[in-house]
Amino acid sequence: MKRILSLSCCCVDIFPDKGTAEAGGNSLNVAASCANTGKADVYLTGNIGTDSYAEDIKIKAARYKINCDKLYEIEGESANNKIYLTADGDRLISDENWVNGVYINYRIREEDEAFVKSFDAVATTCRDPALSQLLKISAESDFLLSVDFMERTPTEEWRGMFPAINLFFISGKSEYLPLLKQWSLEFTTVFVATLGENGSVAYKGGEEYSCEAVKVDEVVDTTGCGDSYQGAFIVDYLINGDIKSAMRAGSESAAVTLSFVGAC
Repeated sequence: MKRILSLSCCCVDIFPDKGTAEAGGNSLNVAASCANTGKADVYLTGNIGTDSYAEDIKIKAARYKINCDKLYEIEGESANNKIYLTADGDRLISDENWVNGVYINYRIREEDEAFVKSFDAVATTCRDPALSQLLKISAESDFLLSVDFMERTPTEEWRGMFPAINLFFISGKSEYLPLLKQWSLEFTTVFVATLGENGSVAYKGGEEYSCEAVKVDEVVDTTGCGDSYQGAFIVDYLINGDIKSAMRAGSESAAVTLSFVGAC
């Protein structure tokens, strides 16, 4: 079994239109997707609060048998986010509806560095408050580092991070692809762009790989489908080392997530 650490954003997604709330966040979503494969021992680290949202997060993690020994409960509010859905399941998200809570204060403790280095893969996002620490640790370690650059517009300032990153994900646009291909010629990183209903495209050493999106009868909610893709991709890539196989696994996982409200 592969050992995977997901770090460090766990939150609760609140759906006012539906009158529901679901534990999620990039880290919990990716961890759940990894665990769903049945081929990995999955761990979470980060900060959660001492409120009812923290209990929701722990309950969801337990459902997927995710180890939370290093998920720290800090006095205060857990991260949370209000999400509104359109009729076709797309998310309407704004910064004013996001609450960082205690998540934003997470840092990798000195006593936890050996713990982080013990994994086969570590997954995080470009927004993580401990990213600079993790990049430094990655440069000194053998684990596979996966970083989600989310829906951000690519910038040349990211280049300095790529020597420490093995898997780069972005929820992108087709116009980003030439730049990702160019970066793949300069760095050993696998660059992956998920393109919604248009599938996904990846680059490694200048070679392009493509995968169609798995069709679904009805899109209920797109929340977390990118995280689901990444989790399944990471596990498959760790086991098989094959980009096409990993893309298929990611697409199949994302399709399942599209069929219900919430990310996992």
